[in-house]
Amino acid sequence: MRFINQKYQTLNFQIFVVTGVLSTIVSCGLGLGYLSIFLEQNGADNINSFRSNSKLLGYIETAGEIAFLPSIVIIPIVMQKKGRRLASIVTTIPLLISWLISFNAKNFISVLCVNILNNISLGGAVTISSIIISEFCDPKYRGIFLMLETGMISLGVLLSHIFGIFLHWTLVSSLGVITALISLITTYFWPESPYWLISQGHILKGTEVFQTLRGTAEESMEELEILLITQKRKLQLNALKPMKVINLREKVTNYLKSLLKADFLKPLSIMILLFSFIGFGGENIMSNYKLTDVFNLTNGKYIGTIILDVLTLVCSLTACVLIQIVKRKTLFLFTSSFSIIFLGFTSILLFLQSFEIFSKDYLWIVLSLVTGFVMFMSLGTTALPFSLLGEIFPMSYKGVGSSLTCAYLWAFGNTIIKSAPFVTNSIGVHGMMLLSILMMILILILINKIMPETNAKTLLEIQQLMKLTKDGDYEVTSLTHELEESENFDRLQLFIEV
Repeated sequence: MRFINQKYQTLNFQIFVVTGVLSTIVSCGLGLGYLSIFLEQNGADNINSFRSNSKLLGYIETAGEIAFLPSIVIIPIVMQKKGRRLASIVTTIPLLISWLISFNAKNFISVLCVNILNNISLGGAVTISSIIISEFCDPKYRGIFLMLETGMISLGVLLSHIFGIFLHWTLVSSLGVITALISLITTYFWPESPYWLISQGHILKGTEVFQTLRGTAEESMEELEILLITQKRKLQLNALKPMKVINLREKVTNYLKSLLKADFLKPLSIMILLFSFIGFGGENIMSNYKLTDVFNLTNGKYIGTIILDVLTLVCSLTACVLIQIVKRKTLFLFTSSFSIIFLGFTSILLFLQSFEIFSKDYLWIVLSLVTGFVMFMSLGTTALPFSLLGEIFPMSYKGVGSSLTCAYLWAFGNTIIKSAPFVTNSIGVHGMMLLSILMMILILILINKIMPETNAKTLLEIQQLMKLTKDGDYEVTSLTHELEESENFDRLQLFIEV
């Protein structure tokens, strides 16, 4: 009975931490839909003056994109140097300020500031949320918590669109303030990540926090012991290195050389492939084939948008259940394969339609196929890469790994969006889809070859999966093996200063 009570206490503590992260993500989702509903509902003269000005609207969007970039660099640095808790607070504060400004947004400058601050927080949330959840949560529950991230941002977007159609836009700002405050208050009462504390040499504090979060069950204590041993080995190896004063240039050179190691390049390559698959599969469809155009209803564009939002949310929440049943790599390969199949049939029908072989009266068939594509993408293909972002990079590379991955996601996504109209005009929507399908198949083959299975594994076990043996196979080191190896290091008679 005592063990059961402890299990529920630790799970509640983990849920408390995750609540802060997910509240920030919901607030960011609200921010993604805020600008469109604000401009749609606000009839003030000074708002109308730039609502009809596509150049000024372009400035607002561009400013948001530019603000996203420094955020995905600076906030991970804060996370790596000062801890997860402070990084989460730094992420949420601009979000709260943006929602407070939004209540009195009456001109171009105020709307511009709201969009910039929202994107700063969005960049931070994308880069650090998965890492925080991965380090705080038990491997048994980590998958479902990570998958909830995509569901919560879908929920935020859905709520903003619903408020924009049926209610007043100020309710979005109110809900944004509430979610941002929940995140700040929750984060204030967080402990620091035990992984980060131990990596910084705060052994006693890190051990105490780990036991609070994860309890003292055998599996948890074994993970804690290997975490301590890993840090001990790191300190022992550093102690064996000759003392040498190096200048800034040498520090930068050594750091760049460390980024060429396999345990960094391999997870980075995996993340690039995963996000490339999403880019080829998602951006071109949603930006060039307007699903809302097929809704011949009053306010059809809004109804179509809400239907897609609801579909994405339901599929994202379903993925949270599937991740507890199906292994992650299997889920990704399965959903990705069916996404390609649905996209392939869509391409064929649009090709036939372009030659008037397939009647446009049956456009609902194309809509059904694209809906099937969106469903399978949302059931795991879109969410899993963000889940892996918090798991796959070693402790010393988490900051730079998340920054580079999100920078690639931003650059690749914008490239796809900006080049898609040109490609569509050249080879048609069906031709662009066919090109995307070929790239997706190639990427999926590579992913199947190099992507590890991280289901129910500790972060240290995943780190071992990223190491290569001389034969080119993954060197999987169990916790028990690590414990045996540590005895050899103990003979060095080196001690950790706590």
